[in-house]
Amino acid sequence: MPVERLSRTLVPWLIRHRHGVLAAAALLGLLGTCFSVLLYRDLRSEVEELLPSDAPSVVAAKRWGSKLHDVTLLSVVLEGQDPHALQRFAEALAARLKMLPRDELEAVEYRTDADVAFLKRFGLFYVDTEDLRTVLEQLQNRVAWERRHANPLLVDLLGTDQEPPPLDFSSLEQKYGAQWDAASHFRDGYYQTPEGHLLALLLRPPELATGYASNKKLLDRVRQEVQALDPPSFDPTMRVGYDGEVASLVEEQEALQEDLVSSTVMVLVCVLAALWLFFRHWPTIMAIVSSLAVGCAVTFGASYFLVGHLNTNTAFLGSIVVGNGINAAIIISARYLEERRAGGDVEQSLQRAWRGTLAATFVASFAAGLAYLSLAATAFRGFNQFGVIGSVGMAACWVSAALLLPPLLFTMEAWRPADVSESPRAPLSRWVSHVVVRRRGLLQGLSLVLLGLSGAAVLNYRGELIEYNITRLRSRQSLLHGSLYWGQRIDEIFRVYLTPVVIIGETPADLDKVVAALEKRRATLGAKDPLREVRTLKTVLPSGQEEKLPLIQELRAELTDARLEQLPAQQRQKVEQLRPPEDVRPVTLRDLPRAILWALTERDGTEGRVALAFPRKVGTLDSKSLHEITQLVRGAIQESGARAEAVSESLLFADIAAAITRDGPRATGLALGAVTLLVILVFRRVKPTLLVLFGLLLGVAWLVGLAAAAQTRVNFLNFVVLPITFGIGVDYAVNIVQRWQLEGPGSLPRILRGTGRAVVLCSCTTMMGYASLLAADNQALAGFGLLASLGELTCISAALFALPAWMLSWERHQSPAP
Repeated sequence: MPVERLSRTLVPWLIRHRHGVLAAAALLGLLGTCFSVLLYRDLRSEVEELLPSDAPSVVAAKRWGSKLHDVTLLSVVLEGQDPHALQRFAEALAARLKMLPRDELEAVEYRTDADVAFLKRFGLFYVDTEDLRTVLEQLQNRVAWERRHANPLLVDLLGTDQEPPPLDFSSLEQKYGAQWDAASHFRDGYYQTPEGHLLALLLRPPELATGYASNKKLLDRVRQEVQALDPPSFDPTMRVGYDGEVASLVEEQEALQEDLVSSTVMVLVCVLAALWLFFRHWPTIMAIVSSLAVGCAVTFGASYFLVGHLNTNTAFLGSIVVGNGINAAIIISARYLEERRAGGDVEQSLQRAWRGTLAATFVASFAAGLAYLSLAATAFRGFNQFGVIGSVGMAACWVSAALLLPPLLFTMEAWRPADVSESPRAPLSRWVSHVVVRRRGLLQGLSLVLLGLSGAAVLNYRGELIEYNITRLRSRQSLLHGSLYWGQRIDEIFRVYLTPVVIIGETPADLDKVVAALEKRRATLGAKDPLREVRTLKTVLPSGQEEKLPLIQELRAELTDARLEQLPAQQRQKVEQLRPPEDVRPVTLRDLPRAILWALTERDGTEGRVALAFPRKVGTLDSKSLHEITQLVRGAIQESGARAEAVSESLLFADIAAAITRDGPRATGLALGAVTLLVILVFRRVKPTLLVLFGLLLGVAWLVGLAAAAQTRVNFLNFVVLPITFGIGVDYAVNIVQRWQLEGPGSLPRILRGTGRAVVLCSCTTMMGYASLLAADNQALAGFGLLASLGELTCISAALFALPAWMLSWERHQSPAP
């Protein structure tokens, strides 16, 4: 056989040239480690790093990011018991922040003065012409009445009624109250809640930057300024928090880095502990770890050239590759010790172990590699980069184990021989073998019941399949005292959604077409409109100013100081709010508050190409709102036929959901197809192929049933669990069936006690790689770790209990009756 000839040739050659082989491996591992460090130093947590580079939201962000003023924010939130102390601190902090260079911070907003002054001067221009005429008529009638009643003789001669004409502006207040009173709920002109316990400052970054470095620099500088002021010296109860896109990105990146360190340490400690419990021989463990180390170094060193950086999905592949990539080395080493206990010498045992495990470890490793590679066939970078690195890892670790373990184990045996005088105690594997033999009928029935329950759970799944709620995918600590916590305080202060969808047209005419189509769609939706406002330079300037100007001038002429004095105090206060300034003139763009004008113009001063669409919902946008806004905005762009694009974090998440829906099923189908084809090519017989696939699909079906019963929603990370479970889960069934094929009927109890023990260790190390993520602060990573661990549990259970139970029944059915 080719494998037998290869083992007789290659293994002795590797042993004879072990010094050169190991030196070359050490050099390769050192180079790989150097490039791995460079790879891990470029860790990107930005959402757009998960999307295809040609996704509409990514293309728009890259194209227009440097041209637009940033609509994202860094919010500084003050909380304390003394409202006036918060105001003093805000004034002091704003003064310091305004001294920062423009390339660090573009603007600081914390008061409503500019908005109030603008409305006081120009508010009447935003009133409809007919409403202005109504106001003027009411005032003229009231003034005439006051004149008559100021002269009793005239009243007696004319005989007019004694009741004054009403000055009822309630309809105007209802119609324009949202515009005129937008800042009325703030305290003392600050962005402060009415009771005064919360106050916010909104900081505008210098450009539309989503990178960690620039946002980290800004956040650190602001924190330094806050600490320099010593908040407790203003109010001992004062707390300062940070929210907005800037704080969120920095927070998520730092949490990711902390989780990365903790998970790496955890998986290394747990894997070493598992290896010690199994082998109880440090030289063998050192050989396994050394081959794994070279495989991992090559994996991530090559990934530096293949991918170049890590994102939220790929950052934790180190733990996963360690946990899964070690399987081939475990199987080979366990089989080697088994051969040594059977009386073989070192070289002979190495050849037998290498020959006996090559097919099974190849199928297991490359099935996992193909499952990962199926993800690389997708456009979603959160999938394809994960797939590239994972597939390289499975191949590199298998090659490393196959080529390095013979010289490593030979060297270790020469240094400290393994004790092969007695078989290791294996109470767990013996118990498994006993249960399978004695309770095979029960196991068969239980496997079918679980399969039926899984199907019922899938059919009864209710609710959304895709997870849109970002708060369930972010840091747990963020909910307790991070940006998510302070974001809720921002909502209490402003009561509106602050970050708009930015629409950019190639020309002002293109933008006009989009806005017209958008407004038409909004009118059709009516109360179901997900937007509260679409703002452009044209909408922020009032229409019909030339027609309104004479009416406003006449209104000013009517409202002299003397006439106002004639009105009752309550009426006078209302009328004074409508009193225009003496130098009445139309509104120009230069009159607009900077916060409004600045977001609607481009950095080079170009005007008329930007629109801002503000969501109606306050707080985190749910799936329904995200979908409605995306469909509304992009539908208007398409319907208008204009050359325009839209930029928004909400659109990024909508694109992620679309990519998961599109690429997820494709990756899952490719993974199953690739694994099936590989099993067929290796076994080349119907019976073992069907047995392996039966064990795999049974475990996967149980996993899907568990996920459905728990109402698990799919997100940008956990969708990869299903494809990679096909590749990794096949490992256990392959090793059982391949050994059974070699040793023949009647060998299953012995196989479960021997190979089953090694298979359990393989599953444990893989599960440890996943379980190390359970402690992650990031909820998406923790959820992925839990789901992947459950996949390991269901697949190893199917391979060790259900599959052998059915195999035993098949053996007995095939055996002739005595």
